[in-house]
Amino acid sequence: MKVIYRISDGGNKRDKPYYVNAKTIFSHFLKVFYLHEIYVIADNVSDDTYRFLSSKIDQARIIRTKLSNAGALMFAIDYAIQNFQDSDAVYFAEDDYAYTKNAPGIIEEGLSLAQYSSGYDHPDKYINHNEGGPNPHISQGGELTRVLISKSCHWKLTNSCCMTFATTVRILKEDLEIIRKHCQSSPPADYRMFQELISRGRKLVSPLPSVSTHGENRWLAKFVDWEKEVINYQE
Repeated sequence: MKVIYRISDGGNKRDKPYYVNAKTIFSHFLKVFYLHEIYVIADNVSDDTYRFLSSKIDQARIIRTKLSNAGALMFAIDYAIQNFQDSDAVYFAEDDYAYTKNAPGIIEEGLSLAQYSSGYDHPDKYINHNEGGPNPHISQGGELTRVLISKSCHWKLTNSCCMTFATTVRILKEDLEIIRKHCQSSPPADYRMFQELISRGRKLVSPLPSVSTHGENRWLAKFVDWEKEVINYQE
């Protein structure tokens, strides 16, 4: 699985745990994904951040850009289409996610069940919409779904995810028009994008439980000590 990691010094300043910062998370990411071919889209980063990245990964795999959240994502997708094989799995990663040690293999394994795979079982999928939950598909404590099993874990079909996901280059090419449509402004319209893809017959899965989490206090995935995963992980 190829990996394209997007990092920026900009973005929303959310309520995050102390260990979710650019340098700590990138170092953590490299340890978890060390078996994979990693490319970095360094979008609107300072010279200090660029020097840090260069100390961790070959400069030939760092592409410095001045785009936007959506622009950097489309740049990453276009890069994958232009440089990788149709059969290659590609993971598009944002710079504020934490992972379990087995996350890379699990995320890639999800592609045996669906065209799109996320490692993140988002807590908003369990908050009823009529009680303030942001996802309109949630009622009675969850979403209507199907539970599946792969060789390593259980999965559920889910209605959306953030712009951190895995797919293949072939699927990117087939779905490029829809993806581009929802990446015209920042932040990209992830929910609407996946809703349209699903309406066209695509499937998106997330594992039960999570093997990754968005690094925002309110939305940390359940049942994993994420501080321990980030701080105490040893290669």
